[in-house]
Amino acid sequence: MSVTTRNRQTADQARAVRVQTSVGAAVACPLCLEVTAEVGLEVLTRTLGPDGIHPWWTKGSKTVRERAFQLTEDPEWRERALGWIDAYREAHGHGPSWRTFWHEPSLWPADATLALLNTAMRQLNEGGHLDGTKTPFGLCRRVQ
Repeated sequence: MSVTTRNRQTADQARAVRVQTSVGAAVACPLCLEVTAEVGLEVLTRTLGPDGIHPWWTKGSKTVRERAFQLTEDPEWRERALGWIDAYREAHGHGPSWRTFWHEPSLWPADATLALLNTAMRQLNEGGHLDGTKTPFGLCRRVQ
C-alpha cells in the first residue's frame, strides 16, 4: 500500500469519526427533535456513502460573488454570523445544519438566494473563518 493511499484512508477514517460524532450529538440533542435516529442514519449514509464526497459549492456568478463578499468582508456581519453559530453550538452541543444557519432571518438579506448562501459559506471557509463545512451539524468558528 502506498503512502498516499494510507494517508487517504487515515483521512477518510478521521472524517467518518467526525461525522458520526456530530450526527450522534444532533440525534441526542433534546432541542433538535426533528433529527431522529432515522434522519441521523440517512445523513450518515448520504455523507459517508460513495456519493458523499463531491463538490458541493460553485463559485457563483460575478454578481453573487460580489454580494457575498459584501457580507463576508463586513466584520460586523461576519462576527454576528459566527457568534450565532457559537451560541447555537453552546446551546445544542453540536453545530447547526446548513439549513438552520441559512434560515436564520437575522443574518441574511430577505432576498438571499441559494447561490448567495453557498457562496458566502465558501468565502467564510476559504477566508479562514468557518470550519466543519463537510461535516453535518459540524459548523463552527475556525480557531486559529
